[in-house]
Amino acid sequence: MVENRWKSMRRRLAGALAIATALLIVAASLANAAYYAGEHHRHRHIHHVHRRRGHAARRRGAVPMYHAALLEDADTGRVLYASDPNLSWPPASMAKMMLLLVTTDAIKSGRLSYNTPVRISRRAALTGGSRLGLLHEGRVYPLGELMKAALIRSANDAAVAIAETVGGSVDGAVRLMNARAAQLGMTDTHYETVDGLPPIPMHDVDRTTAMDLATLARALIHNTNLLEWSALQSAEFDGGVAMLHNTNHLIGHYYGCDGLKTGFTYEAGFNLTATARRGDMRLISVILGAPNNPERFIQSAKLLDWGFNNFKKVEVLHVGQTLPAVIQLDNGHTIHPVPERDLALVMPKHPAADIRYDYQGPTVVTGPLPAGTLLGKVAVMDGTDVLTKVDVYAPVAAGMDPATLTRTTVSADPPSATMPASDHDSQEKK
Repeated sequence: MVENRWKSMRRRLAGALAIATALLIVAASLANAAYYAGEHHRHRHIHHVHRRRGHAARRRGAVPMYHAALLEDADTGRVLYASDPNLSWPPASMAKMMLLLVTTDAIKSGRLSYNTPVRISRRAALTGGSRLGLLHEGRVYPLGELMKAALIRSANDAAVAIAETVGGSVDGAVRLMNARAAQLGMTDTHYETVDGLPPIPMHDVDRTTAMDLATLARALIHNTNLLEWSALQSAEFDGGVAMLHNTNHLIGHYYGCDGLKTGFTYEAGFNLTATARRGDMRLISVILGAPNNPERFIQSAKLLDWGFNNFKKVEVLHVGQTLPAVIQLDNGHTIHPVPERDLALVMPKHPAADIRYDYQGPTVVTGPLPAGTLLGKVAVMDGTDVLTKVDVYAPVAAGMDPATLTRTTVSADPPSATMPASDHDSQEKK
């Protein structure tokens, strides 16, 4: 009877905390919208880093609202706002994001499936921190159920069981995680655990940055179906044996939010990688080192609000669009290059973007030209700022003998696709 009363009290307290956090998020979002709007007017191109007034506040002894923050377009990775985006910081339980990515990779390859039976080891059963607590040694659960628990509930015991399955051991899974991070270009990230739990309190061994976490979030958004789980406020585990309550309190309280992952250790503070979609625009926000649990959600909601209020999706290229560049063939014919795909970018609502195109490639091509030949690249620019570069192609065949099947190449190697470097600043519970 006492145990049932205690469980009931815990449920009521958890519900009250979620409601209080939601009210704080809404209130702070309304009260602080002007702050980021002011920053927008002072900075024509927000992808350049802004050093927050909070640095001065820190020197006066005030508690910072975070140690690093970032907001970016989920489709292109264009940074809209950043504060210390390359600061090395413990991801805490957000390390599970990479574990779940490599597990999904294994499922997509056919090596595993969501129904793969996972036997709980002694190590998994005894893992501390945030945990389900019902994963006893020897019990068997479907891999998908454990993935759901690690993502929604941030269960460390489930994470260890997943790691032993996907990597053969925890160490094997860590190797997969670091290899995948390198593949994604996460050069400032290194994992030594699969769950973010420090081996010694206050001595976290995993390291990442806000920039790398946003890169990881994009990979999860575009290459997995994990948002179907991270969008749930609660979910049943193993057919109702337990309920998984989402540690991300933006879910169900912030319009459009459907992910992703929280993290906390005593050294890391309160972290959050979140994503929200409104209309055709999806944004990613990262908050590292907030001083308390509600503050990470408040700051993330403020960033997302500012992004949705001040930016919009603009189509800058469409398939077959004739670009203002003239390519001359040696037989006297001329053509205009065209993009192979549509391209839409997140742009400031005010002032309106001044979209321009800069062709980068040869202006003279030798030999007959098959349709679809790669000609070079076009830099899409807002004024003098390069937003991105895209490949452009010959729209039609020119100077071709109908019997000719050999593909013709341009006389000069086109430049490689690069994005300009942004001028940026440089115990587990949930």
